[in-house]
Amino acid sequence: MAGKRPFGNPVPVSDLATQILDPVLRKRAGMSIGLVQSWEEIAGPRLASRSRPEKIQWPRRMHEDDPFEPAVLVIACEGMAALHLQHETGEIINRVNAFLGFNAIGRIRIV
Repeated sequence: MAGKRPFGNPVPVSDLATQILDPVLRKRAGMSIGLVQSWEEIAGPRLASRSRPEKIQWPRRMHEDDPFEPAVLVIACEGMAALHLQHETGEIINRVNAFLGFNAIGRIRIV
């Protein structure tokens, strides 16, 4: 048994954190950790350094047969970056929807 490790191969902490945080983030904020991790690619480095996605607010559906309505992406932003973010809203909505794979986001709210 000399030289054998009892627990197998090491796992990166980031993988463990993703497995732990993703269900919590889905429940509390309505989004996956993948969106947070990919924010720089979605928003671009200039905006990503001064903003972050907070949550996705999904509209309530009263009945199962109600039509799908897109959600609101809430983005926390600091200072003048809010003006740039507001200017890029349409493009960011398109990029987030492309990332998610369907037209999930209809509006952005900046906080």
